[in-house]
Amino acid sequence: MQEKLPLCRIILHGGDFFMLQAVNQTGELVPIWKMNLDEIKQKRKERFFCPACREPLMIKAGLKNTPHFAHHRKSNCNLSGEGSYHENGKKDIYLWLVAQGYQVTLEHYFADIKQRADIFLEMKKKRIAIEYQCARISIQEMCRRTQGYRSIGVIPIWILGANKLQRKGTHSISITSNDQAFLHQFHHSLPLSIFYYCSNTKRLIIYQDLIFLTKTKTFGSLHISKLSSLGWRDLFRSRYRNKELFHKYWQQQKQQWRNRPVPPYQREEMNWRQWLYLHQLNTQSLPSFIYLPISTQYQMKSSPWIWQSRLYIDLFLKKEYFTIDQAMHLLRNHYYSSNYFPLIQPSNHPISEYLQLLVRIGILKEVSETNYQVNRTTV
Repeated sequence: MQEKLPLCRIILHGGDFFMLQAVNQTGELVPIWKMNLDEIKQKRKERFFCPACREPLMIKAGLKNTPHFAHHRKSNCNLSGEGSYHENGKKDIYLWLVAQGYQVTLEHYFADIKQRADIFLEMKKKRIAIEYQCARISIQEMCRRTQGYRSIGVIPIWILGANKLQRKGTHSISITSNDQAFLHQFHHSLPLSIFYYCSNTKRLIIYQDLIFLTKTKTFGSLHISKLSSLGWRDLFRSRYRNKELFHKYWQQQKQQWRNRPVPPYQREEMNWRQWLYLHQLNTQSLPSFIYLPISTQYQMKSSPWIWQSRLYIDLFLKKEYFTIDQAMHLLRNHYYSSNYFPLIQPSNHPISEYLQLLVRIGILKEVSETNYQVNRTTV
């Protein structure tokens, strides 16, 4: 059942960073979040340590917040957590999996790679690390952690905090360039997916089959559900965008793009329009095959109309015959390295996908697997 998503925000109480369990003096892992206040009072007489860095920890417990451990303020530990929004969320996901009968561990530490997974799930022959990421981390750090899990045969799945969700419409959200690294594709035949969870409202957001219409704005299949109403396997059930609604939305976006003025702070867009002007063109006079949506647009650094117009002006108008390598070289600074998307194994390249689309609509002719001819009757 579709639901409207209330506003979610991250809550950091006094700057503290939380851990739900810690190691005691005898090496036993103590889950303090499961204890009542009397039990916690007894535990205050003991000493506790971080499972990763072995630094001493403090017990934090009150009437409002989930009982937890916290590093001291001058801690150098890089696994010190993200706050109550994050801790409540991973606890929710952990209990959700336990209720389904799965073998699951909270805050599992992998000594071999010196990483702590929020949740570790073992099922049949698969070992899965679930990361619930609410704070911003660099793409380099995310890739490092992802590769760390894979190096020991663990499958990483990342769920973003819903405080990072920027909804633009019923079927549209904006995904920052940093958050695009969290796009999943579990098999090349399956749709792109990204997951969000709100620990305030207990809602899981599954967004699939998304396609980028700008550098950040997307259209896809958006599903918002109570976590308790879903099973683990629901995360991997394919959901596809409505093609008719998408076509209508894209046409609206394209019409707005042709007609809207450019704010002066959009430097890249301003430079591109000046470049068009030097070629005696503008957004109104560009042919209709500029700004065509493609499924692999997420791999491009620039908006679709920018790199597609570069092909049109610098290649199609100048050459009758060209190769895929020439097109790739022309746009070499416009697309990301495949390492930018560690949770995807791309089976197609956006430039190749776009050229094949132009072949289907009669703009180009495919002479061979790597060679194309411009159809001068249409260009």
